[in-house]
Amino acid sequence: MKKSLVILSLATLLLVWCGWSKNVVEYNDSFVAVVKECTDSTQTLFDVFNLDGSTLNSVKESLNDSINACQNAQEKASKLWDFEKDSSLKDAVVDLLWTEVDYLQKFWTTSPYWNIENITDEDKVAYDSLVNELYQAEAVLNAKFTSLQQVQEGFAAKHGLKLE
Repeated sequence: MKKSLVILSLATLLLVWCGWSKNVVEYNDSFVAVVKECTDSTQTLFDVFNLDGSTLNSVKESLNDSINACQNAQEKASKLWDFEKDSSLKDAVVDLLWTEVDYLQKFWTTSPYWNIENITDEDKVAYDSLVNELYQAEAVLNAKFTSLQQVQEGFAAKHGLKLE
């Protein structure tokens, strides 16, 4: 009887742990999927932007789609639960997505200059200023990706999740 009670207890612990382990994997994967929605959309935007023969309207439409996709992803991420009262992963993802939207909106501000062939000195100063802001936003975005990776690694270590 004692032996079967020990086996039953171990089996129960294993099932509980497997269920918990599955939950932490699903939790992590849900954030990976949400970030991927945004980054895939942004990649599509830059594919369209760099495509020979793409029109100004197609780039603007793709940019608008990307901004919307990233805003929707941010909204989805902010509505996800905290894992065992740990919001570190969710907070980092929401922050990254907010930064991605900010970057895309700064990119949008350069659009009036995309089709100008002969730019005036005054417009060049304004354009250069916008591009400088865009580069700064890109640096912040890259730092957020690095930060998210570190947060995800810390979250994984804390909750026994093995990252691939």
